[in-house]
Amino acid sequence: METIYFEVNIAKIIATKLLAKFFPKIYYTSVSPVRFNKIPDQPLPGPHWVRVKTIMSGICGADLSMFFVQASPSISLAALPGMPKVFMGHELVGHVIETGGGVKMLTVGDRVVLQRYLPCCSMKEIEPPCGPCSQGQYTLCENFSEGKLPENLGAGFSDHFIAHQSQLLKVPDQLPDERAVLIEPASVSLHAVLKRPPEKGERVLVIGAGVIGLNVIQFSKTIEPNCRLFLLEKINFKKDLGLRLGADEVLSGDPYDAVAKATSAHLYRGPLKNNNLLGGFDLIYDCVGHSKTIHDALRWLKARGDYIMIGNQLSPVSFDQTPVWQQEVRIVGVNAHGSETYQGKQISSFDLAMEMILDEKISLDGFVTHRFPLSEYRKAFKLFRDKKENVIKVVFEME
Repeated sequence: METIYFEVNIAKIIATKLLAKFFPKIYYTSVSPVRFNKIPDQPLPGPHWVRVKTIMSGICGADLSMFFVQASPSISLAALPGMPKVFMGHELVGHVIETGGGVKMLTVGDRVVLQRYLPCCSMKEIEPPCGPCSQGQYTLCENFSEGKLPENLGAGFSDHFIAHQSQLLKVPDQLPDERAVLIEPASVSLHAVLKRPPEKGERVLVIGAGVIGLNVIQFSKTIEPNCRLFLLEKINFKKDLGLRLGADEVLSGDPYDAVAKATSAHLYRGPLKNNNLLGGFDLIYDCVGHSKTIHDALRWLKARGDYIMIGNQLSPVSFDQTPVWQQEVRIVGVNAHGSETYQGKQISSFDLAMEMILDEKISLDGFVTHRFPLSEYRKAFKLFRDKKENVIKVVFEME
């Protein structure tokens, strides 16, 4: 198996972080904890496991954070026991090339996407499953660090990998690979919108027009066409794409002035660039999740407005908490995808996203902008981070 993984080696992690301040190219050297190696193939670890040959896999923000060693040892996740290697890549499409004797849901030749990437009860075969897993909320698994998974399974940035049958979903034939590889991020956007759907007449802001933000725009307008949706984005071609996909208006100029104008809020400018609004948006989807976007977004909400945190950082952030209590705003976290209640039925984020894509309620055309072989992973990550070209989704092609 040819694969990219993050080596959980504290010495390498610390050395890379320190040296990067003086030698930014350190991320592309052997000092980095990100490795590209061949690992001997292993037999399927049990009767409910399958082997998948990867067709295409996409780079996401979490992969970017890992490659550029942005994770902090002080975040809550770092307190949980982990694996010695973290195999990278979970936005993928592939086809099944081997199945265990107990696999009932898949057969050799099926084209699949990876739904469950992080450890949960189903892939550890823990019975009975924990409360969240029993409700289809596998990303919230209470047994995340209990039990044990086989090592060296691989993931999306591998020419092939091993997965438990519960991790995979079959892809309809009508979805080409270029769309199938985007089902996972589309499911994230859909899950976020359904956590707090826009309502008729509400003023909604989407911060960031990457794949997640563009799909938040589309799902928001699909679920409630009569909301007034605004976009905050720096890059011109993404602004244009956001408008084509359903945004009503792009904020321009000073963002505080723009928000005040868009929402008829009262703008106050204090000393030391301490700006604040009374009034503002009913709902904000933050697809960036940096300190500044959190800080500003909380000030751009009307009283009892909702802030939906989709973008996130693997290191601590800082922001003024005053609006949370002073305006009684609500912060809602989003962890990938799970189980949804939509139009009276219970359905997984993945299945619902696939339905909406097939029904052409959202468009993924043109989202894959750059393709690389796995061997050129350093070039791919550099392009994705620097964004000196019109980049939306960078993928690795294995075939």
